Amino acid sequence: MIRTPSATGIDPRLLSTLGALGDYLQDVVVVGGWVPHLYRRIWPSESPVEARRTFDLDAAVGGPLAVRSRSRLDVLLAAEGYTPTLGGANGPAAQIYQSPPDSDLLPIEFLAPLTGRREQATVQIQEGVTAQALRYLNILLENTFDVRVSAQTAGASPDELTVRIPIPGAYVFHRGLISAPVGRRRRGKDLYYIFETWASLSNLRNQMAKEIGELRVRYPRPWYRRFRSNLESLFPNSAGGGVLLVFQQYEAREPREIAHQRIYQAFADLLRAVPPD
Repeated sequence: MIRTPSATGIDPRLLSTLGALGDYLQDVVVVGGWVPHLYRRIWPSESPVEARRTFDLDAAVGGPLAVRSRSRLDVLLAAEGYTPTLGGANGPAAQIYQSPPDSDLLPIEFLAPLTGRREQATVQIQEGVTAQALRYLNILLENTFDVRVSAQTAGASPDELTVRIPIPGAYVFHRGLISAPVGRRRRGKDLYYIFETWASLSNLRNQMAKEIGELRVRYPRPWYRRFRSNLESLFPNSAGGGVLLVFQQYEAREPREIAHQRIYQAFADLLRAVPPD
């Protein structure tokens, strides 16, 4: 169990966007590319890899949302200047709330778990709000901890918020699980977030490996087999397809060959650290 830590120096755009969710923030788990940013602020590293920032907020919810403070979520977001649009990288029916032009707010996409045999791409989580439905998302929703976030670099802040994020092992496990060798357009980003998390949080590697081992037991065994198979197929050596995908996202400051070896070594270390199939 991770105690509620504090993370200062949070990107002001992220903090403003979290604040725009109002009382609904307690219903949300932040699951996308901003998670490594939060990890870095909780557990600073002496040798972090380059951060790959994202331009929207992925907000996962477990299911239908009750109306809070007598205001529907779509009404609350409209008051902040958000406009719902259809489309996005995750599917043609995804609803994304676009932030106002020239604001310090990020676009928001709501996500919900896709369970059973149903195949619908979206699910209504509240009147007027449609979420993208994704498989395996329950891993991130069910393995979380709270963190107090602030844009201040030191001391308490009146803008401090509490946000829920996945434990690092669940984040790495989920990203590996969805990073199939073929077929997913965002594989490069998914793999880079694994690399960023594993390589930057070197002091937490034993903890992450332990968490992944526990998830292996708790969830269907084919999920873990897929996680390992995906990474083994993508990272057989320093010339593997996964290395190239990560490198495309990586603003390396060393020669290409050294960067390739560094990326491969990180994933090789990860696969050695977690349980065999």
